[in-house]
Amino acid sequence: GYGQFPNVVTSLEFERMLSATGPFSSTVLRPSDGDIPQRIAWIQCVGSRDQDHDYCSSVCCMYATKEAIIAKEHSDFIEPTIFYIDVRAHGKGFDIYYERAREHHGIRYVASMVSGITEDPKTNNLWISYVDDTGMVKREEFHLVVLSVGMSPSWGTRELAGRLGVALERHGFCATGTITPLDTSREGVYVCGVFQGPKDIPETVAQASGAAAAAA
Repeated sequence: GYGQFPNVVTSLEFERMLSATGPFSSTVLRPSDGDIPQRIAWIQCVGSRDQDHDYCSSVCCMYATKEAIIAKEHSDFIEPTIFYIDVRAHGKGFDIYYERAREHHGIRYVASMVSGITEDPKTNNLWISYVDDTGMVKREEFHLVVLSVGMSPSWGTRELAGRLGVALERHGFCATGTITPLDTSREGVYVCGVFQGPKDIPETVAQASGAAAAAA
């Protein structure tokens, strides 16, 4: 529904909504009518773990959890629901953060891959269809839907890799070994950050330190 239904937004657009310098001065509002949405759904793995991008983008579970918590902090009126395939909270302190989101902030997690979204043309509300953990088909109404989009390499990085003579793996990320994640196919050229594979900021900083040390 993105680009077709006004109240379907990407995670990056929602991040801007939460920002004090964003379009709504940190107030969560629906693009269609400017109302505060009560029921917000996050749909995980959009652009990840499908036939074209069969890898996990690593950061989406945690940024969706963070966005849901911040949305509730902005207005306790908001009821967040996160539809997920697997919760991958693998970083330091991440699982504690996820458990706190469920138990203390009331973030609802639903283990299901959403099969479709339709819009009520009168209200611009969104109906999500999914299969729950008992195998029953469910439909729920939401006021706003956030798509947790994954990461993929840009064409600019592909061009740079070509100029440097650095090999890429089949998805377009830099090809590295399992136990040598900083080494590219060209001796003396090292990689760090998201060009090596999807990752968050702390892991990127750690890799950057490692690449600098390897270069030194």
